[in-house]
Amino acid sequence: AHITDAGAYTSSAFIAGIVVALMVVPTQTSVMRESFSQAPLGEREGALALGSTRWGMIRTVVLPFGRGGIIGGTMLGLGRALGETIAVVMIISPVFSLNWQVLKSGTNSVSALIALRYGEASQFGLSALMAAGLVLFIVTLIVNFSASIIVARSRSGADSN
Repeated sequence: AHITDAGAYTSSAFIAGIVVALMVVPTQTSVMRESFSQAPLGEREGALALGSTRWGMIRTVVLPFGRGGIIGGTMLGLGRALGETIAVVMIISPVFSLNWQVLKSGTNSVSALIALRYGEASQFGLSALMAAGLVLFIVTLIVNFSASIIVARSRSGADSN
């Protein structure tokens, strides 16, 4: 009985979420790092010259300047995580009902649903899968466009040295 209890937690939504989160962290950090590196050198040196510590300079100059990069990087990571299919399919045990217990086995995502059900779908089922894919595409497109707008807006003030 204990083996099945332990196995119930290995294919949970929580584990799938951790794996997908680890997959999107490099995307997020590269956008944020690029945004932080474009903070004006004059303002950074000015904060240090006025007696600010290194962490004080980061908190008062670099982080406010890179706020758009933080938000944009997070949203780009979310856009990538929304469409992640294979990692989720490999981890979760697909169940076609709502499961509010994220640590228990059995959950699903839209992309995993499409990947698992595409081969055996009827004509009507195929239409439903296409509709689900269209909704997923639109949501991901909205997230990515809004992220790119935020990142572009944060870089528009980057010319002031």
